[in-house]
Amino acid sequence: MRPYSIAIIGVGPKGLYAFERLLARLHQENNDSNIEVHLFEKTGVFGAGEIYHPNQPEYLLMNYPNRNINVWLKEHPESIVPERLDFVAWLDKNGGPSIGDSENGFSPRRTVGEYLIYCFNLLEKHAKKSIQIIKHKTEVTDVKPHGDELLLRYVSQYSRLSTTLKVNEVLLTTGHSSCKAKLERDKDSCAPDIDHQAFIPFVYPVEEKLAPIKANTRVAVKGLGLTFIDTVLALTEGRGGRFEKLKNGRLIYMPSGREPSKIFPFSRSGMPMIPRNANEGLLPYKPIYFTPENIKAQAGSNQKISFAKHMLPLLISEMQYRYYRIVFESHDLSFYPDKNLRSLDKQIRVFHEQYPQVYRFNFTDLFKAKPFDESVSELGALAYWHYLLKEAALGSESSAFMAAATTWGRLSETFNAIYSFGGMTADSQALFDSQYRSILNRISYGPPLLNMKKMVALVETGLIDLDFSEKPEVQTLNEGWGICTNQFNFQKVDVLIDARIPTLDSTKDWSLLFSNMRKNGLLRPFTISDDTTYEAGCPEIDRQGRAVDHNGYPILNISLYGTPTERITYDNDTLSRTRNNFASQWALNVLKNYKATTIKSKKSKIYNG
Repeated sequence: MRPYSIAIIGVGPKGLYAFERLLARLHQENNDSNIEVHLFEKTGVFGAGEIYHPNQPEYLLMNYPNRNINVWLKEHPESIVPERLDFVAWLDKNGGPSIGDSENGFSPRRTVGEYLIYCFNLLEKHAKKSIQIIKHKTEVTDVKPHGDELLLRYVSQYSRLSTTLKVNEVLLTTGHSSCKAKLERDKDSCAPDIDHQAFIPFVYPVEEKLAPIKANTRVAVKGLGLTFIDTVLALTEGRGGRFEKLKNGRLIYMPSGREPSKIFPFSRSGMPMIPRNANEGLLPYKPIYFTPENIKAQAGSNQKISFAKHMLPLLISEMQYRYYRIVFESHDLSFYPDKNLRSLDKQIRVFHEQYPQVYRFNFTDLFKAKPFDESVSELGALAYWHYLLKEAALGSESSAFMAAATTWGRLSETFNAIYSFGGMTADSQALFDSQYRSILNRISYGPPLLNMKKMVALVETGLIDLDFSEKPEVQTLNEGWGICTNQFNFQKVDVLIDARIPTLDSTKDWSLLFSNMRKNGLLRPFTISDDTTYEAGCPEIDRQGRAVDHNGYPILNISLYGTPTERITYDNDTLSRTRNNFASQWALNVLKNYKATTIKSKKSKIYNG
C-alpha cells in the first residue's frame, strides 16, 4: 500500500511547531504507521526558515524577550522529545549571546534560529523509524485536487525540473513568502530607466540585499519600524562601524568609512516605534475595562461588534486607568479601578482640580511627538526620540507614558478572540486594518531599548537625517530618486529601500502558490458581509484552520497556520506557541484522516479479496 503522505509547506517556526504536534500524534499509534512526511523549506534551514536563518549578523536582535520563546507545548499528547529545553535553558546550557540577562534579555535572531534548528534535529532523531521524513530544499508553486488526494508542483532541487508529488495532506505555513507577489510587483513598479540596484524592495537577507549599496551614497528608507532598524544597522555596524558607550549610558557611533553618507528614513506618520526594556510585560496584568463581557455589553446581545463604538472607548478607559495608576502613585494617592466608568472619570476630574499642572491623558497624543507633559507642545524629531528612550528605560511600572503606550499589547488576546473570523462588522474590520492596526503595533511592539539608542546615536552623528521623515513625495529621476516635503526642501538620493514587511492586503498580494490554489478552487479570499462587504486580503479558513474552497466548504486535508491567516485572525507574527494555535488541531485532524483512510483501505481489500 502506498504510504499516507503529509506535506508541510514552509518549515520555519510555525512549520516546526506543526511538525512537533504531528509527530506527537503519530506516536500515539501503537502500530507501525506507513507514513511519509514531506517538509518543504526553500532556504534548506529546517526549523528556522528565512527570518531566523543562523547565517545572519549578530546585531539583528529579536524584539521578543527570551523568556517567551519555547518550542515545546505543554499539551497532551506530550512531545516525543524527552529533554525539552526552552530557549532560556538552552541559552544557559550553550552560552549563547543575549542583550541583558538570559531570561529577560533580547537575543540575536540567528541565536534563536540555532535553537529552532536544534529542536528540529531532536524531532528528527526521536521520530519513529516507520515514519519516513523527506526534506525538500525548494519552493512549492502549485497544489491541485487529484481525486481524494492533492498534487503538488515544485522545482526539483537536484534536476531543477518541474516535479509533481501526490500527497494526502497539506499544511501551508509559508510565512511572509505568502505575500511574494507584492514584492515582485514593487520591484516591477520601478520606472524602466531606473537601475534596479537603485531600488531594493526587500532587505532580507541584509548582507546580500544591501551589498550593492556603495560607501558615501545617499539612501532613502521607506518605513520607520523594526525592518528600518535592521536596515540601518546593516549599513553601519554591519560595515565595520562601532557603537561605544559613554559613562552616562549614551552611545556614540564610530564610523568605518564604508557607510552611506546619509540615510533619510520616512513613513506616513514620521513616527518611530516606541522601544521597550527587557522587563516590559514581565508582571501579569488582568484588564479591568477592556474585557469580553464589557465589549459584549456595549454591543448588546443581537448586535455585531463595532470597533469604534464598542471597543475603542474601553481601550481608552484601560489606557486611562494604567496611566493614572502611575500618576496617582507618584503623588502618594490611592487610585481605585472602579468598573463604573463615571466613578473613574470622577476620580480623574477631582485629581486635576487639585493638580492642574499635571498632564491630562489624551489618547491621540500617543500618536504624536507629544510628551506627557502639560507644559510642552510637540517636540522635534530628535528630542522626541530622546524622550522615548527616557520613558522606555523607566518602563511601564514607573512611567505613566509607557503604562499607557504598552496597554494594547496586554489586551491583544481579548481583541483577537473578537476580531477572529469576522467577529466585528465589515466596516469595523476595514477601519481597524487600515487606520488602527499599524499605529497600535507601533506603540506596543517596539524594538529593544539598545537598538533605539543606536538609532539616536546615528541621528546625533548626522548619518541619519530626519528632515524628510513625515510623508515626503518620492520622485523618480533619471538617476536615482528625489524626496521632497515642499518646494524648498528637496533631496536627491541614490538608492531607495522599502523597509516594510509585506502583508496580505488583497488577493493581488498573494504568492504564486496561493494564486494557483485559488485558480484551482482550493482557496478563496476571506470576506465579511453584513450591511457592507470587506475583503480582508487573506485566504479564508474555518475555525479548525482548514482552507475554505471556492464554494464555501472546508477542505478536510488542506490547512493554514501562521502569517497566511493574518486578518482572519490577529497577531500571527510571533513565536508564541499558543497564539492562534492551529497546529494542534491540524495534527489531530491528520490522525483522524489517516485512520479513516486506513479503515477504508482495509474494507476495500476485504471486498476485493
